[in-house]
Amino acid sequence: MSKANVKLQLTFDLDIAAPERLLELDHEALCKTFSEMLGTMVVQGLPTIAGKQLAKAGASVVGHHCHLSATSLAARPLAREALVAAAPHLTDAELEQLARSAQGKLPEAPDELQRYLRRQALKLVNDYRMVPCTVAARLTSGSPAQLEGKLNLTNGSVLIGERDRQNRLQANQGAIAVEPLGTGVRLEGICAGHTLSGPVIEVSVAQLAAHRDPLIKAWQEA
Repeated sequence: MSKANVKLQLTFDLDIAAPERLLELDHEALCKTFSEMLGTMVVQGLPTIAGKQLAKAGASVVGHHCHLSATSLAARPLAREALVAAAPHLTDAELEQLARSAQGKLPEAPDELQRYLRRQALKLVNDYRMVPCTVAARLTSGSPAQLEGKLNLTNGSVLIGERDRQNRLQANQGAIAVEPLGTGVRLEGICAGHTLSGPVIEVSVAQLAAHRDPLIKAWQEA
C-alpha cells in the first residue's frame, strides 16, 4: 500500500429539519442517532467515490477518518453563570463543550438543572486540578497554625502537604481560611475530620464558582 503524503479534509455543514423527538436528545445521543441513520452508505461511500475520482489523476485513498457532530439549533441557551456554578473547574473551552454536550431535554427547576450540569461536567473532566494554597486554622492545642496544601478545583477538597499532615485541628472552630497562592482569593473551608493524609478540609463548589476566573488562571499557569 502506498504511503500517504497529503492530508485532504472535506467539510460539509448540513442544515437538517429534524423531528421534534430528536431535539430532546443530548449531544452524545443526537450524534449517535445521526451516525446510525447515515450508516455505512455515507461513512464509507464518500471515501469510495473520492477514491474513484482521485484515481483518474493517479492518486489513491490509503486511509480515512470520519468525524460527525450534531448540534440542536433549537436548544435552550445555557447562561455562562449556570455553567460556572456547576463546573468552576472547567476551562472556557470546556465550558463551551459542556454547553453543547448537555443540550437536550434540560431540567426546568434551577436546582435540578445545576445537578444535571454538574454530572455532565464531571463526565467531561473528573481529574484533579490542583492549586497550591495555605490553610489558616487552630490546632487542638488552641494555637493558630498555617498549613501548606493544594486545593482541588474539581471538588473543593484540600490536600494537606506532607510536612503538616500530622497536625490535628480543633473541632467546631468554624470557618477555616483557605488562600490559593497568587490569586488574592480567600475562601472558607470546614474541617470534616482527620485521616492518614491529614486534616480533611473542604471548600464548597459555590465558593469555587464565585472565584472561578482567578482560580482557573492560577491552575493554568501552575
